[in-house]
Amino acid sequence: MRNIFTVISILTFLLFSTVSCFGAVNKQINANIKTKRVPEGTVITLKLLDPINSSTRELGDSFDLTVVDNVKVDDIVVIPKGSVIRGSIEEVQTPKMLYKGGLVRLYLDHIVSPTGKQVSFYAGLCNNKNITYDGALSSKTNYGTALKNTTERTKNIVTKPTSWAWEKGEDLLNGAPKYVFAPLTAVVSAPVAGIYFLGDSVANIFRKGQDINLNQGEVIQVQLIKPLDMPVY
Repeated sequence: MRNIFTVISILTFLLFSTVSCFGAVNKQINANIKTKRVPEGTVITLKLLDPINSSTRELGDSFDLTVVDNVKVDDIVVIPKGSVIRGSIEEVQTPKMLYKGGLVRLYLDHIVSPTGKQVSFYAGLCNNKNITYDGALSSKTNYGTALKNTTERTKNIVTKPTSWAWEKGEDLLNGAPKYVFAPLTAVVSAPVAGIYFLGDSVANIFRKGQDINLNQGEVIQVQLIKPLDMPVY
């Protein structure tokens, strides 16, 4: 019986010693970890690990990005290249008729620090031609865009054949025929252009707009809305 008590006492001592040592080591490690602040307004370049499309993505879908370049503060690398940022789709609109384009709003949730800690990440998109006034990504197509394209194509129906007739007329009889060929071509082309404009304008009512699409590996930039305190050694 005495031997059993002895064994139990030894095991208990070893257990408490191990816990105490682990706690001391853990405290020592935590003591060596400090934080470095990345100031508000810092622009960070990111690369998409997952594609994003306004027709295939749904509300709440997650996506990952990686940091393209080291982010330094006072010559210290605070956010290493390759750090992972995780986000989700906060809003999504598929293209609709009247040539209304697709839209997605990205929510960046957190960044994974070099120590493995998840740190809240508050940033908005910047330096992208497709950003809306409130920070979403849109293909920025609508009926006005469609009408502008129709007008451009209609103009080409008249100007391209007329220019061709003018150039061909210059090659004949010292260029005199161009004064006949070009006006006649314009007169013939104008009704065709008018019919095309009317038909395409009506067709645009029933056409869907373009998707907003971000490919895997595409690079985007974000700007910190709030300071970011990152753990560093």
